[in-house]
Amino acid sequence: MIACISKYDFSSWDFRRKVGPGFERGEMISLKLTSSMRREHVRYVALETTIGIAINAILSMGLAYAMFEAHVAMPGDSPALLGDIGTQCFIVALASVVVPTLLTRRRCHGGTIQRLERRAGWLDNLLLRALLIAACATAIGVALLYWAILPQLAPARFTISAFLALKGSVGGLVAFAVTPIAVRLALGDSAPIGSHT
Repeated sequence: MIACISKYDFSSWDFRRKVGPGFERGEMISLKLTSSMRREHVRYVALETTIGIAINAILSMGLAYAMFEAHVAMPGDSPALLGDIGTQCFIVALASVVVPTLLTRRRCHGGTIQRLERRAGWLDNLLLRALLIAACATAIGVALLYWAILPQLAPARFTISAFLALKGSVGGLVAFAVTPIAVRLALGDSAPIGSHT
């Protein structure tokens, strides 16, 4: 049996034992390709990212429209727009880290999805992780808005449709950038929901 198993590449296979009559004899009951496990994780990250993009885009537009209906003035100049978008980037990024991380930890703990093995580190602290990623996302988002997008915009001439489109785009793009990072890190966390915070 050892000779048969030696023909396989241990770096490419995940050997699982099943407790039963053959357990004491050390028989390998099932073999599963680690590549299929990776595909499962890729699909999971893609699904969570897609959901995050949709939710954050819709919520961003919904909140902006609610403020418009409440007669809150839209940003009328560049500094006001930078402040508004910067705040949005931080909140969306924070939510895109905290919510998927807590959900993924709970699913890993419950066995819904297999966690990735990695060493514990200082980023296992969820609060620190969320604040760090949100700060980086905000800095990058505001810089891109200031250098690349703002020169093409005229905030004073914004219609409600244009403003909603901008808010939805920002919410979706931040979620697109942040959620895969957050989920990938969460898959390596060993803590269930509510831990490491």
